[in-house]
Amino acid sequence: MNLKNKSVLKLVIVSCLIFLIIAISLIVVYISYTTISQKEEIKDIFQEIEEKEVLVSEYIVYGTHLNIKGNLDIETSNVKNVTLELKTQKEEILKEIKLKYNLTDSGIVFSTSELINEGIDLEKITPDTYYILLKIEYSNDTYKYYTLKDNTNYENKEIEYYTITKNGKNNKINIKFGNHNKEEKRLEYMYMNVNKCKLPNDVYDIVIDPGHGGSDCGAKSGGYQESDLTIKIAREVTEELKKLGLKVKMTRDGTEGEAYSVYTVYDKDGRVNVVGDSKAKYVFSIHLNSIEQANSQRGVEIYAPTKINLKFAKAFADNIVKYANTQYSKLDVNYKVDEGIYVRTFTKKGIEESAKEAIKKGYEPYNITEETPYLYMLRETGGIATGAYVDGRNKIYGANLYCNSNIGIESYLLELAYINSKTDLQNILNNQHGYVEGIIKAIQENIG
Repeated sequence: MNLKNKSVLKLVIVSCLIFLIIAISLIVVYISYTTISQKEEIKDIFQEIEEKEVLVSEYIVYGTHLNIKGNLDIETSNVKNVTLELKTQKEEILKEIKLKYNLTDSGIVFSTSELINEGIDLEKITPDTYYILLKIEYSNDTYKYYTLKDNTNYENKEIEYYTITKNGKNNKINIKFGNHNKEEKRLEYMYMNVNKCKLPNDVYDIVIDPGHGGSDCGAKSGGYQESDLTIKIAREVTEELKKLGLKVKMTRDGTEGEAYSVYTVYDKDGRVNVVGDSKAKYVFSIHLNSIEQANSQRGVEIYAPTKINLKFAKAFADNIVKYANTQYSKLDVNYKVDEGIYVRTFTKKGIEESAKEAIKKGYEPYNITEETPYLYMLRETGGIATGAYVDGRNKIYGANLYCNSNIGIESYLLELAYINSKTDLQNILNNQHGYVEGIIKAIQENIG
């Protein structure tokens, strides 16, 4: 290489080094500026915060809603209003959330809702970071803000939630607690990180549960078995939901062997844990009814958990009656709450019998109350929210791996018809699509 070429090469190398140094310097300055700005923004949020913290006794996601309960030990004589606010780092208020609250001698006790499927609608939260603060307004028009501190013993300290697929898009929401140092005091605070994401392979929007299966054929009549008919309906429902762009899983596919039974529902691959593994927002369990005296009952019965807004249940009942050209069941029992809608819980007698069985078999009785849902697919899929209790102590069954979860899947059991009613059976056989259409319309109305 001649001297001239060496000089040109040297000049190029030096120029590249200078350019690289300048680029690195600019990146460092940008990162430093961004970090300082974020710290200043975060500092602004905590600048008005009181040093006393709200103690969170419950934070549960059920279906699509986050419900928070807690208490604050303060003087309440001049309190005018209590709300939650979601604030971004720029102190913009996304939403002010009304609370159910009581003023007591020891302070404030509050919840976002008395119903487990209400509260903060996670489907309406747009991507950003939000700080959840308690706002106390006083009669003299002043106000104070308080952070929220975790006072639970949950196994899931951080909630991971994926929104329902809409136009092929989803958000991932992480709900957790952090710490901030304020004047030598360490404050704990609750916040949400919301980011756009692609739905992971093992996460679903909806689970369809075809009742029974394997050696458990369910009800029988006229040469037909419940398990065979529910799988056919479930397949069609699943395909129709997929056409709407939803990601759907079935708890069984119809290939179950004789080993699949009422005793395997809590196995690792049993229907209860399949639902929990799915991280879905809803599970709809499809069944056909039966009664000892054939043809004495017919029609639709929708079963729902306790302490929920029954709007979805009513949509199922109304739409199935309309599109399947059927009727509401006339079953008149004390747990009927509306036309075609039933909320069945344990009775005092049922609780006593459960305790006796536990003592007889040598395990500690379950913590069951008269508000505990009786039907296991409504109870065990909701975790803490619905009082799930099958934890493996009864050795006849396996264990619900999500028994103590503060993330619950909203569940409904659809008794579409009475299999031993000639009218209902013929309608199911000849008008299956009508039942499917009613189910799909109800889902469309409620998850949009």
